[in-house]
Amino acid sequence: MIKRTQSEIVLLSLSALTAVTIFPFIFIRLANGQPTVAFVNTLITAAMLLCFSYVYKTRKVNAARIVISVFVLAAVISQVKIQGVISIYWFYPSMIIVYYLNSEKRAVIMCGISMLIIFSLLYSLIPIVDLTVIFVTLLLTNIFSFIIFRSYNKTQTQLGLLATTDPLTKAGNRRALDRNLSELILSQKREEYVMCLILLDLDHFKKVNDQNGHAVGDEILVALSKLIVKNTRVLDSFYRYGGEEFIIMPLKVDLSAAGVVAEKLRSTIETSQYPADVKVTISLGVAEYQSGETSEEWICRADSALYKAKKSGRNKVCLAD
Repeated sequence: MIKRTQSEIVLLSLSALTAVTIFPFIFIRLANGQPTVAFVNTLITAAMLLCFSYVYKTRKVNAARIVISVFVLAAVISQVKIQGVISIYWFYPSMIIVYYLNSEKRAVIMCGISMLIIFSLLYSLIPIVDLTVIFVTLLLTNIFSFIIFRSYNKTQTQLGLLATTDPLTKAGNRRALDRNLSELILSQKREEYVMCLILLDLDHFKKVNDQNGHAVGDEILVALSKLIVKNTRVLDSFYRYGGEEFIIMPLKVDLSAAGVVAEKLRSTIETSQYPADVKVTISLGVAEYQSGETSEEWICRADSALYKAKKSGRNKVCLAD
């Protein structure tokens, strides 16, 4: 069974709910002798069903966010054009939908342009006092939506970082690693590209903690993490696998090239300075992904290579078979 992301669930639910809500109005408008409005409602329903199908089949959400927002706003503008001020009430929930689906900047632009179009349509139809009331209430709804969703997005970002980041080293944690490994392997099955993983471990780190204290040990882990991030490519991700073990993946190169990257990193770590003048070395295991294997099997082969590096004297790089 496919596990849907939160974004997919929201878009699928929103598009389905909008289609179901608008669909009965097609017949209501036809019964009331309003074929033009019924046609607009039909277009909205069809567009929402297409968005539902698109997200359901492709699992792509970015384009669907924009399409749904544009159709919702266009539908409100069309309703105002055809029916007049009575349809303005649909604009208030529409703005909230647009802010929920888009970044604050994009939502401001979309809602701002829509407001200008609606005011131009209503300017000659209603008294200036009524138009002013509509303007002020829409503006306040726009401002409040901006403030609320800006705060919401910041909170979501912070919670996401807390949930997926190791608090000490700022590397990704096991949750982030497991999620990204799953996504990476699915992507590799579709595109079939070469990729490697590096598993590294600090040599004799227990002795470092015993001789210098855990506070110094933590400082060394932080310094080591900064060095690794500085000396690996932007496209590579860095995760704390557990204790003093870390994973770098994916390196989208073959095993030989990944071994060169690992050796360069080993040398850099060995020649760098650390708190309390502690000498730090690392052992590394490198494994190239083999078609059909699970993330656990991939890491296990890297771990076997790491074990060989430690068994043969530490401060070495070993490549998995």
